[in-house]
Amino acid sequence: MSQNLRKKVAVKASRRNVGLSPNILSQGGTPSSSRHNTDEEDAWSEFSTETVDSWTSIDSKINEDRISEDVDWKEEVLQSIDNLEEKRTSVRENALSTLIRLLSRKYTFDLLDSRSYSLLDLLCRSIKKEKSIKENRLATKVMSLLFITLGEEQDKMYQTVLPLLKYTSINSASPEVKGACIKTLGLVCFIAGSHTDAIELLEFFSNIIITSGKSVNATNNPVTITSALNSYGLLFSGLWGNSRKGSIRSREEFERVMPGHIKQLESTSMEVRVASGENIALMFESLGIGRRVEQNDKWGNHDHLTHLLNTLATDSNRHRAKADRKVQRSVFRDILKTVEDGDRIQEKLKFNKKTVYFSTWARILQLRAFRDVLADGLQAHFLENELLQAIFEFVPPPTLDSPRSRPDHDFNTGSDTDTSVSKRKTKGKQAKNRRENKRRGDLLEVG
Repeated sequence: MSQNLRKKVAVKASRRNVGLSPNILSQGGTPSSSRHNTDEEDAWSEFSTETVDSWTSIDSKINEDRISEDVDWKEEVLQSIDNLEEKRTSVRENALSTLIRLLSRKYTFDLLDSRSYSLLDLLCRSIKKEKSIKENRLATKVMSLLFITLGEEQDKMYQTVLPLLKYTSINSASPEVKGACIKTLGLVCFIAGSHTDAIELLEFFSNIIITSGKSVNATNNPVTITSALNSYGLLFSGLWGNSRKGSIRSREEFERVMPGHIKQLESTSMEVRVASGENIALMFESLGIGRRVEQNDKWGNHDHLTHLLNTLATDSNRHRAKADRKVQRSVFRDILKTVEDGDRIQEKLKFNKKTVYFSTWARILQLRAFRDVLADGLQAHFLENELLQAIFEFVPPPTLDSPRSRPDHDFNTGSDTDTSVSKRKTKGKQAKNRRENKRRGDLLEVG
């Protein structure tokens, strides 16, 4: 790197307060082997027509490339935040799209921590604007990413966005915006809300389910109802999802919302039917209700429910799309196994050659909520974001720079520990201890 380029990078980092480590320019990479280093130096010598100074080794070049890339994407994040103040709607929409791409693929806590409230204020402004549905929806997604990045203990931020998201869910003229706000509201409460906050939102979401959207002026709208079902399931999973027998409060909640969920099983929308069925499986699993438990623990309307679920699991209605019927039959077969027999299901997530298993409905619904926001950035956050590591009790493998060989082992997320909203802080400390005590190559036991 030329002296001028070094100065340019340093000036740019200082001007935008990127927050690079003071010793980042002096860090050197470590070649994987001496032969690899020799080959790279030979290649460098062959193609270079200038004298190479002693400091321009391949390690320095790799490190400088990393610095340049690091500065570039951080600059892009900061510029996008600045662009949210622009008057042109298209500029703000592009800025929000860029933030979604970068915040989902990069773990940006250090960059956003000091800017969290200014960014949150800009996002709230974008949600309030009525000219662009696209801007509204993009802003809610960036808001979800902000909470995912900053993690728990953001109660003040949560209380800031709560009234806006609820108001917009009720009063927006767009069902898509309503759905986006409901989905974001459920996720940010799951991350930063208290036990009491979650109980209050369960009431809000269940009213949408029971009234088929009427409570938020979206009667029979599948987008709104599906979002309410997904958010309800996420919060239920955080409160009671991993308990064996449930509590009196969870059983009362179950009795209260089951009629609404059964009603949604007859919806014309496949997404609504599936979301409702998955919530039912979650509640049955959490409360220990099923054919293999004591007769006194069964639900009074159990036979009618299993008949309805069996109908959906074998649906051959030609008025529905063939692809929808296939998805529905597959999902409801799993749901029926839980409701009828008390069986647990399993879903797996692959990280390169590694596989993580999720073995309860609570874990699966939580995974889907984060995957819906992070998309292809899910792996990056699993490996770096302590929030996801604490929630899923995931111990990341050693870094790629580790000299130890790493045999191909599978991971299994725990399904027997409590992930309630009120206990997540304690669980986070336990996860940190596990990461310190269980690091043994790739043989990592999660939960």
